[in-house]
Amino acid sequence: MHKLKYFFIPLVLGIIIASCEKDDNTVIDPVLNFPRLDSANLNPNSFDSSRININFSAYVTSIDPISSVTAKITNPDGQILNTINLTESGSVYTGTYDTLMSCRLVGSYRVEFIAMTNSGLPSNTISNNFSVTNSQNIKPSISIIYCPDSLRRPAAGLDSAFLKVHVSDPNGECDILSTYFNSFNPSGIPSPANPFLMYDDGDVTPPHCDTIANDGNYSLQIYIFPTPQTYGNYIFKFNAQDRSLIVSDTLTKLINIHP
Repeated sequence: MHKLKYFFIPLVLGIIIASCEKDDNTVIDPVLNFPRLDSANLNPNSFDSSRININFSAYVTSIDPISSVTAKITNPDGQILNTINLTESGSVYTGTYDTLMSCRLVGSYRVEFIAMTNSGLPSNTISNNFSVTNSQNIKPSISIIYCPDSLRRPAAGLDSAFLKVHVSDPNGECDILSTYFNSFNPSGIPSPANPFLMYDDGDVTPPHCDTIANDGNYSLQIYIFPTPQTYGNYIFKFNAQDRSLIVSDTLTKLINIHP
């Protein structure tokens, strides 16, 4: 009798719990129909000029109406140049980007294609690249604006010196990739911190110490430590490199560190 009693109790509880569940047939799960970007192309994919004239095409499959198909263009510095709205022509969406660059920025440009439905559902993204080159590239040149001839080693603490150079590039300011120097102690041993990057970003705070951005003047504040370092003539070799990875002639400057 006891066995039947304990078996009956969970069975009754199960019936009560089950009876508490309600079926709500009024709730309908929404059906999301995302569009599909089947392919996306650009033509041509290389330009050896300051003019970019490029054609885009994209093929889209979608159950729901398409509100837009776009091609977003990003330059080698990661800046968005433009977003082109493609127009429908039969089964393909097409568009054109035609621009003349005031300064030819060589490198790889990225184009991201995406489609969107009227209800705001996005497709997958397809990315393609095109390149801008300069077969007539001329290397940059560098000149000193300010660099001390000598510096006194501080007895304690830190001392600093301000360096500034000017870089010019026949291909335009945007063609300069970096400006830097390498330093060597009087024995010819290079600094373990080489190369030292210089700045033309308008940031006046140390160590940048630049007042006007993108004017071709590159600055850096360096620091002199009290010990242990050798006295004598330290060699500073300045260079600039353009976006085609061509390096300027080296500009050499001696700075005498004395007690």
